[in-house]
Amino acid sequence: MTQHKFMSPIELQATRIETEPNGLPAQADRMKQAVKDMTPLKGKTALVVDSALATRRALQDQLSQLGAKTVIFASSVSEVEQHLASREFALLVCEYQLEGDRNGQQLLEDLRVNKKLAWSTAFMMVTGERSYGNVVAVAEFEPDDYLIKPFTASTLSDRVVRVFNRKARLATVYEAMFDGKYSDVPGICEELEAHFPQYLNELERMRIESFFWSGQYDKTEQELIDKLDRSPKPWMQLLLAKVNLEKKKFEEANELLAGVVKTNPEYLAACDLFADVLWEQNKPEEALEILEKMGAKALASTTRLRKLADLAVRVGDNTRSKNYLTKVIDRSRNTSLSQIHDYLQLSKIYVREGKHEEAEKLTAKMRSTVNSSELDLARAMMAIQKEIADGRGAKAADKLADFFKSNTETLPALGPDTLTSLLELCFAVNMDNKGYELASQITKHKPSKAMLDRIRSAIATFKSTQNDKPENDD
Repeated sequence: MTQHKFMSPIELQATRIETEPNGLPAQADRMKQAVKDMTPLKGKTALVVDSALATRRALQDQLSQLGAKTVIFASSVSEVEQHLASREFALLVCEYQLEGDRNGQQLLEDLRVNKKLAWSTAFMMVTGERSYGNVVAVAEFEPDDYLIKPFTASTLSDRVVRVFNRKARLATVYEAMFDGKYSDVPGICEELEAHFPQYLNELERMRIESFFWSGQYDKTEQELIDKLDRSPKPWMQLLLAKVNLEKKKFEEANELLAGVVKTNPEYLAACDLFADVLWEQNKPEEALEILEKMGAKALASTTRLRKLADLAVRVGDNTRSKNYLTKVIDRSRNTSLSQIHDYLQLSKIYVREGKHEEAEKLTAKMRSTVNSSELDLARAMMAIQKEIADGRGAKAADKLADFFKSNTETLPALGPDTLTSLLELCFAVNMDNKGYELASQITKHKPSKAMLDRIRSAIATFKSTQNDKPENDD
């Protein structure tokens, strides 16, 4: 008995056209391309992240029909990280709610912030949340697409085909942007616009953004002003505000962002930038208010949570500082977004309040997040914080001097945030020469506004205590 190979309707149609006696080669080629477009995963591997067995099986069948050679499963963020460390995937389909203490959105943030996901890998989020605010929060970290449950096999197929066709056609510009080769982007965009006019808006955006990221602020401003006069879009206003911030034109940036936030209150990036501009103008209370108005959406991003914590520290609100720092620590624990700085900041507040047991509990949380050498550093710095809070400045100074002697090889590898915490300890125990040395080291790496404020505050407090000291009588 003759065995017949199963063919999809598209493949059968392509075969018929190729074997027609009067068929045109160009027509056959178009159908071959159609088959290729409709099976974008052919020969590739997909990763399905979902704890529900029935959903995993359904997605496996649907992705196999799109050509996937292999479909691998994971049910938690830690399993995803293990898979990504050992192989590459063309597609990740990820459920928002996952096993463990992290969700799909937190996974995507970590992958995007730390560039763990290749530009060619498509990430599709699956969520049961239907409210506009929740959809916006899901979209914040730029999944290539997202699906709202329940969805059909046809919907999944359409979305995957659309995503991969766009990635394939715009591959050269995506790769250039991902690799930071911004000087190549304008020419690539111009060439692609001629072949794929359906992506004109996206290509225009990347072309203009490439000028900004390469430091061509005047050219970026010129392009944006011309576009805004003819066809204004929120992303153009946001990018022009970024240019104004870089050029220290704060009032112009304020005016643009106030308008964007008013007409597009769900535009989270605009709220973030508005807060940055206000902070640059030494208006931390207003910056904090802008971010807190976003409510639950503000808590979606670890970076934004950390900014909220830094602003609360800046305005001297210990209650809000502890609240946000605790959220940052819980959200980033066991991820590459975790920073010793967060633990040191929270520990500093606890010891000032005399809550030494709460400060000690932080070391237990750190054990599962940082390596042993970083844990030893953090514990040593926390011990010095305690000595200072208890009024034993001389003992704290001795411990800090020993700390520098014991960690000469480790210190150069510390991040600027942790070095800033160390700088604060130096000025608190009158080791000002070492403090100024650290300040010089930190400022070479374009420190954040939060770090600069902490450095200035530490120096100002040190100078104030020196001026308050009684002069010695000869």
